[in-house]
Amino acid sequence: MSDRFEDKRDGTLLDNDTGLVWSKEDSWPVAQDWLTFQEALVFVDEMNKKDYLGYHDWRIPEREEIEKIFMPEHTVMGRSNTEVHIDPLFATGGGNASWCLPFDQQAAFYFSYSSGNAQQFDQDYSQGYVRLVRLYPKD
Repeated sequence: MSDRFEDKRDGTLLDNDTGLVWSKEDSWPVAQDWLTFQEALVFVDEMNKKDYLGYHDWRIPEREEIEKIFMPEHTVMGRSNTEVHIDPLFATGGGNASWCLPFDQQAAFYFSYSSGNAQQFDQDYSQGYVRLVRLYPKD
């Protein structure tokens, strides 16, 4: 186990390499549904309004940020017994990918934790997930 990720014991993990705070669970166990890109934007907004896990500054990750949490040497079991390659401190049972930025009128990036690839997907792709991220405030 690396000490890269620190369990903050509030449903979040601090990535000591990047200073980002990730939700341990992605949108699947929370929303209980898949999300298109636009639904993912609404999901983030709703989570912020609800102070999800005690915070109101969640956002969709940038492609470069989410690529950094891909760890081919680790396996967490996602939903439908999918192998997801992220740190074992992340929750099991989530999606195998996440929407990420940037996006344009038609498409957005979609990063797979199974393959480690980011591809542009049509924003209407209806079987998407999102993993929320925020900056860790420096005291």
